[in-house]
Amino acid sequence: MTPALKNLLCRGLYHSGLLRLTMALKEPRRGASADGHFQILVYHRVGPTLDPFIPALSATVFEKHVRYLRNHFRVLSLSELLRAVAEGQVPARAIVITFDDGYEDVYHHVFPIVRRLDVPMTVFLATGFIDGEQPMWNDRIAAAIRDTTCKVLSDVPDVPPLPLTTSAARQEAVVTTLGALKYRPLKERDELVEQIANALRASSYQGPRMLRWWQVREMHRAGVEFGAHTVRHPILTSQSAAERWDEIVDSKRVIEEQLQCPALHFAYPNGTERDFDDVTKGLLRKAGFSSAVTTVFGVNTPATDPYELRRGGPWEEQLSLFATKLWWYRRERPGELRQRTI
Repeated sequence: MTPALKNLLCRGLYHSGLLRLTMALKEPRRGASADGHFQILVYHRVGPTLDPFIPALSATVFEKHVRYLRNHFRVLSLSELLRAVAEGQVPARAIVITFDDGYEDVYHHVFPIVRRLDVPMTVFLATGFIDGEQPMWNDRIAAAIRDTTCKVLSDVPDVPPLPLTTSAARQEAVVTTLGALKYRPLKERDELVEQIANALRASSYQGPRMLRWWQVREMHRAGVEFGAHTVRHPILTSQSAAERWDEIVDSKRVIEEQLQCPALHFAYPNGTERDFDDVTKGLLRKAGFSSAVTTVFGVNTPATDPYELRRGGPWEEQLSLFATKLWWYRRERPGELRQRTI
């Protein structure tokens, strides 16, 4: 089936009412889930402007997502969901909304929506970027390539010179450069980011900023849940055990100091199957985390390893596609779907 035909089918199911009827028959909204399945959605940025170099979902689309979820699913925080799993009482249509990294967009555009609609969410912070002027390393690269006057980038290790003559070529250069850097050891990665930014003559950064701690505390007081996402967002399996431990423990410690409550949940940077392992999971247990989320796509059950919780989309702008694909993914068996996310 072609993507166009799939989208047409999704729209038909949604607008005809067949989707709602199918949901009601397969999984009534009230009571406990028959099989204990639950979904975790992951977002990164929500903003008023769309930049193909540093993508964000529009606030208007995100609000449509949240309204749909509130009306048709049982939205829980990650802690609420895991308590329900432990008690054997996962609600029907249980779902969790999560955000990674800690962009200031969450305070300005996401927080007002979830507060107004009274919907919980869990946010994972890369603590080294919170309250500082430094952007996320990947955003710095993307903005530098977007804004440079250079016509070629030749400073990426193990990568041939990259043309920067068109917007499409620059977007491809961003993908290539991030892919070449993200699995480097942390010190080497950051040195290369600085080198590339200097080569592109990126004198000033024009891109998304990160949260301030006062914003985090305000959201926390309003009921938003926060977890850790390391300090400097390295791929943990590319670091030594000692470096992994520091990234895990230090991010947890800072959040707990700032919020005066336990940080129990962790999100693996990048989060694909190659980005975590038994060593990392053991370090998380030792540090006192009770769960960790991935970006391995699929649904979860009470039998899912709590340190390998699956997350994904859809992130469709059209509500009919978002709703239908969300339900389609929910009916898939755990482990049948996969997704790689940067």
